[in-house]
Formats: sequence, structure tokens, C-alpha cells
Amino acid sequence: MTQHPLEKWRQFFNTRKQADYVKLIDHFETVFGNQSETVIAKAPGRVNLIGMHIDHQGGAVNPIAISETRVIAQPRSDDKIILKNMNPKFEKRSFRISDILPKEPIDWSTWTQEVSTERQEAGTPVDWSDYVKAVILMLQEDQRQLDGSYCQNFSGMNVLIDSDLPVAAGLSSSSSLVVAAAYAIIAINDLSYAPNVLIDMLGRSEWYIGVRGGIGDHAAIILGREGQISHIELLPINVSHAPFPSDYRIVICHCGIEAKKSSSAQNTYNERVAGYKIGLQILKTNYPQIFGPVELFRDLHPSFLGIPTLDLYQMLKTLPIRVSRAQISDLLPHQGHMLETLYQSHYPENEGYRIRGVCLYGIAECERSRKAVKFLRLGDIRRFGELINLSHEGDRVSTNGTERFEPDISNVYLDQCSSLLAKDKNHENAQIYKQPGGYAASCPELDSLVDLARQNPGVHGAGLIGAGLGGCISILIQLDHVDELVDLLEYQYYKPKGMQPFIEICRPVEGASIFEIPKSG
Repeated sequence: MTQHPLEKWRQFFNTRKQADYVKLIDHFETVFGNQSETVIAKAPGRVNLIGMHIDHQGGAVNPIAISETRVIAQPRSDDKIILKNMNPKFEKRSFRISDILPKEPIDWSTWTQEVSTERQEAGTPVDWSDYVKAVILMLQEDQRQLDGSYCQNFSGMNVLIDSDLPVAAGLSSSSSLVVAAAYAIIAINDLSYAPNVLIDMLGRSEWYIGVRGGIGDHAAIILGREGQISHIELLPINVSHAPFPSDYRIVICHCGIEAKKSSSAQNTYNERVAGYKIGLQILKTNYPQIFGPVELFRDLHPSFLGIPTLDLYQMLKTLPIRVSRAQISDLLPHQGHMLETLYQSHYPENEGYRIRGVCLYGIAECERSRKAVKFLRLGDIRRFGELINLSHEGDRVSTNGTERFEPDISNVYLDQCSSLLAKDKNHENAQIYKQPGGYAASCPELDSLVDLARQNPGVHGAGLIGAGLGGCISILIQLDHVDELVDLLEYQYYKPKGMQPFIEICRPVEGASIFEIPKSG
């Protein structure tokens, strides 16, 4: 039983000395009263340390769970959802479930694309309540029967939300809200889902927002373990854990630029994802016997393809560095329908798609994500940190904070890698995981913050987190040097910019849950 009166919840959290939850309960009672029993759920944010921008390509992620979003919800006798947020930035919202549901059975991918396109064309910004709507829609549509009716109609809810997670910081505050809301909806409507099924559904629910992302964030939030780094293989989901070293910390700091996937950054995000799909189709066209069986980008690896690494580098030379839509049509004359569908999610950059850089980054990052947990289990924190650094170099867009940076992904560079491997197939610098590539999801502020952090003693790695384009970086540092790092960042980054420091010192916390009061409680 997960539903209890407010007073019983208050006693429960007072006993556990969890003041944030007592505050949540008190505020809920003020806003909604104490007429019926309630459920309480939590969902952490996440910091993915290795495995950026690849979860939607089947690549593994290596996250820790941090902080949390808290949700308290009370069932209603109608289908009305009333949302209240303790952050005054997010105004009260209400809607009826029946008003937002499709009138007939839908294909989720097509319908959500149409909804987000209509929203974009109308100039309607994504609202915070849309993330809750996304969950309700996905879970309710899962109840759709062949005759078009629902086998269960969801109850309305009074909902209060609180969170320690900053928005647009790359810490998955939106996915944390999605997961916490889902747990509350599931509890109130007496539903049940296996974790891997729920993770997949919640990942796809965010297509309603317009972001064609993967399920890595939701997997990290649901499967996180206290004191552990999760290694989560995707499509299908398989999770393992490795101890996070007790004498290290992850320091999170914000660059001062918000990373809003619900604004113009969403277009860049979707454009980069499209680069993977276009690149894979070009390789399939050029080398059908080798790349024909490949369905997921994570499988573009020499061992899967059955070719030497040096041959893969030569094949990557056939990918254009930049390419326009007109040129893509010439390269893929028989993929018109696929391209038309793909293009609906974004507008192209003026300089064209970054095909080769994105693809090299993705291949290398998938390999880095495989090696990360192995290095941790070996206790090789130095090499684990090096992976974080390499990943950020693939996202870098500037040097010295202002100078434009373009990665070396030229034919000459790839020939050099092949040449080194021809002489020694184990040459370290020519290995796949050592190649940064060129995903370019950073910004000058993130690059400056990373470069400054790397100067501090005890730092083994620093790089952006989340989708990039603003938000936060993560820093892997020895515990004894944390205070030095905080001083360095405050006085050499935040103070010159006139910014209030945003620095969080983190250890991994437990994943999402719906609270239960023990029978003896």
C-alpha cells in the first residue's frame, strides 16, 4: 500500500529527519487540503560521466544519480490534473486528461511528430506541464484496446512538485520530473511495469516534447544505486554497477548558459542525431556487404563488422565532413522517404550537417562507454578520467574561450591513424576510443570552464554533461583537492563574470522510488 494520510507521511519523514519532504507535505496540505490519502515519489537527476550523445544509438551510458525531484499526489474523483510547483518560476497548471487524449488510436511516433511540428509552427513554447502530459499520454495510450477504447481510464490528481535540480543545466531535471510523475501516476492508478518496459516508455514519452532522444537518462534515474556508477547497456537494457571510489568526488558546476532542449537548442540536438542516421545510410550505400547488417550505430565497431580498425578509418573517409540537404539527396537517391521523415524534427545548419565528425565521435564514444566500467573495476581512475577528457574534446567548439575550434577529422588524419595501425595494430593513440571526433555540442563557456578545472591538482577528468550547448560540466577529482577547486572556480570563473557560483559536490545516490511506510511504522 503506497497511499497514506498526510499526517502518517509527516510522522514517517520526521522520523527519518527528511525536512524537505515534511516541507512538501505541509505545503501540499495548505494548497490541496487533507481530504484523501496521497502517494509520494522521488526521482534523482543524473550525471552521465561517459557515453554522451549515444543512448539513442544503442550506446551504453555510465551515470551516477544525484539530487532529486519530489512529487506528492492525491487522487481525484474526476479526470482533472492540477499541477502546483514549489518553484514560483513554474505557474500552476490544470487540464483534463480527456481533453489531451487523441480521439482515436495513433502511431506514437507519427502523432508526436505532428504535435511537436504544430507547436513549433505556431510558435508555442514547451511548457513545464507538457512533461507531465507526456507521461500521462504515453501510459494512458498503453491502455488502448483494439476497439479504440481504454481498458482503464486514469484518475485525475492533485500534484505538488519540488526539486533540488536546476533547470536547463544538463542534469536531466525534465526527465527526473517525467520519472517522478510516472511513479505517482502508476501508484494512484494501480499499474505495474517492469523497469525495462517503463524506461523505454518514458524515453518515448518525451517525443511529445519534440526531442527525439534516447532512454539513457530515464535508465540512469530508475536504475541508479547509492555509491555506485551504473553501466547501462541499451536496446536491450542491461545494467551492472561498479563502486565509485570513496576518495573521489564528482563536482558539478554551471557555466552560466542555460541548455534549453525546449528552445533553439532542441533544433541543434535533433540535427546532430540526424547526422548519425545520414552517416550510417551513406556507409551502407558505399559498403553494403559490410554495413548492411548494421541497425544501431553502436555496432559500427571493427569487431562487429569483422574488419581491421585501419580499414574502418579508410571507409570513414567516404563520409563528407559537411553536407547540405541537396548533396545528401545526391548521395542517397533512394532514401527520400527516410530523409523526409528525418527532416521534420529540425532545420539544417547554414554550413550543413557535420556527418564525419558526428559519426567518428559516435563510434569512439560507444567504445569509450564500454571501456569506462572496465577501468573503474580495475581501479584505474586515471584512465577513466582520460575518457571524460576525450569525450569533451569531441564536443569542443572553442579554445581560449573565444577562438573557434575545428577538430582534425581530415583524410590526412585518418590516413595517419591507419598508418600507425599498419605498423602496430595495438598502437594506443590510433585506437578507436582515443579519437575525439567532432560532435560539437559544447559552447565557449563550457570549454573555458573545462579548461580551468583541468588546471587544478587532483582533477582526473572534466567535460560537459547532458545534451550540451550550455548547462553544466562534471569534474572527477580527488577528495583532498575539492576545496582548492572550489576556490579556483569561484575566483577565476564566476567572480570575473559577476556570477553567483553554482558548484555542487556529489556522490552517487539511490535511483527513483515510490515511498512505502513499513507496517510497523
